[in-house]
Amino acid sequence: MEDHLRGSAALAEAFAKVFGAGEVAGYLALVHDVGKGCRAWQDRLIFHAEPLGKPVGIAHKEAGTLLAARTAGRQLAAVVQGHHGGLPDQDAVKDVLAELGVPGLDVERVREATEAVARLVPQIVREDRILPPSRLAGLEPPRRRALALDLIARMVSSCVVDAEYLDTAAHFAGEEPRVAVPADMGMLLERFEQRRARMLAEEALAAAAGVPGMYVLHVPTGGAKTIAAGGFALRHAAQHGLGRVVFAVPYISITQQNADVYRDLLDPAEGEDGVPVVLEHHSSVALDEEDQAGAWARLAAENWDAPVVVTTTVQLFQSLFARKPSVMRKLHRLTGSVIVLDEVQALPDRLLIPILSALRDLVEHFGESVVLASATQHGRGRDRPVRGAAAGQLRMALGAGRHMGIDRARHRR
Repeated sequence: MEDHLRGSAALAEAFAKVFGAGEVAGYLALVHDVGKGCRAWQDRLIFHAEPLGKPVGIAHKEAGTLLAARTAGRQLAAVVQGHHGGLPDQDAVKDVLAELGVPGLDVERVREATEAVARLVPQIVREDRILPPSRLAGLEPPRRRALALDLIARMVSSCVVDAEYLDTAAHFAGEEPRVAVPADMGMLLERFEQRRARMLAEEALAAAAGVPGMYVLHVPTGGAKTIAAGGFALRHAAQHGLGRVVFAVPYISITQQNADVYRDLLDPAEGEDGVPVVLEHHSSVALDEEDQAGAWARLAAENWDAPVVVTTTVQLFQSLFARKPSVMRKLHRLTGSVIVLDEVQALPDRLLIPILSALRDLVEHFGESVVLASATQHGRGRDRPVRGAAAGQLRMALGAGRHMGIDRARHRR
C-alpha cells in the first residue's frame, strides 16, 4: 500500500503540475486508498477476495475523502470519493462527510485505517490546508469561479485516476509505470514539413507564431484544410512548448481520412526506428491487433499518452463532461495542448454554450490553444442552421478568435 500511495502521488503530481495543481493532485492520490488500511478490509482481501476472486465488499474511500475534505476542501474531496465509481455531486459528498461525523462502525474503521497508514505514510495527515490555484480568486461573478473550480476538480480527478491505473498496472506487470517521454514537437514539425506533398496554407503557418489562445481556420473545400491545420498545430506547439496535438472531428469517416493523412506525414516511415506518433481513437478503430503498433495504440488509447491524437468530438467532450473514471482518465492530457475542432459548424447547437464555456476555461487556465476549423460558413451546420443563443455564442467565438485561414476578408485580431 505504501508503494502504491507514493507511486500514484508522484505520477498525479507530475501530471497536474503543468496546470498549477500538482500539490493537491499529489495529496489526493496519496490518500485515495487510505481506507484499505483497516483490519476488516485487509482480512476480507486475504481470506475472501484473493482466494475466491471476488470483491472485498467493504467501502474504503471514506477515510481518504475525510482527509481530503479537511486538507483540500469538499469539492476536491469528491475526487477521492469518486475514484472508482465516478465523480459524485456535492450533495453526495456532503452526506458522506455528515455520516462520518456520527459515531459508528464506519467512523471507527476510518480512524483505524488513518492511524495505521499514517505510520507508513505520515504525509497523509497535514495541519495546513492546500488552497485552490490563486488564479481563481479574481474570477467574477462567483458562479464563474465555481465553474472554473469544477473544471479544475475534473482535471485533478483525471490525473489521480490515470496515476492509480498506471501504478496498479505497473505493479502487476513488475515494471515501471508506462508514461511516454515528452513529445519533441520540433522534430515532428520537421518531419511534417519534409513530407507534405501539397501546398500548405502559408497564412496558417504564419499565424502559429501568435500567442496561445483561440484561433479560427476557415478554408474552402479543397483548400488542404487538414494539412493547414496540422501545420499550424505542430508549429504552434513547437514554438510555445506545448506537448500534444488533438484533432477532433464529428464524423468517423473524416476522422479516419484525417488519421491516414497525419500518419503519412508524422509516423516513422517503414524501416525507420521509432514508435508511432499518431493515435486514432474512436468507436470504429480496432485496438486488438497483436503486433507492436496495435499494442502501442491499445495502451495509448486508455489515456491519450501520444503526441498526436485524432479522435471524434464525442470522445473529446465525453472526457470533458462525463463522470466515469475510465472516460475522464485522459482529460488531463489536454493540458498544454493544441486542440483542433474540425467541422466546427456541426457541433450540436443545444450544447454549444457548455462546450464553448469549457473551451474558454481550457484556454484561460490550462494552457490550451483551440482552433475552430471549418470549410463551411459559420452559423450553419450540414443539415440545418444553428439558431438562437447558441448561434450567437458560436459567432462570438469565431469573431473573437484570431483568423488565419484563406478567408482574408474576415481576418481580424
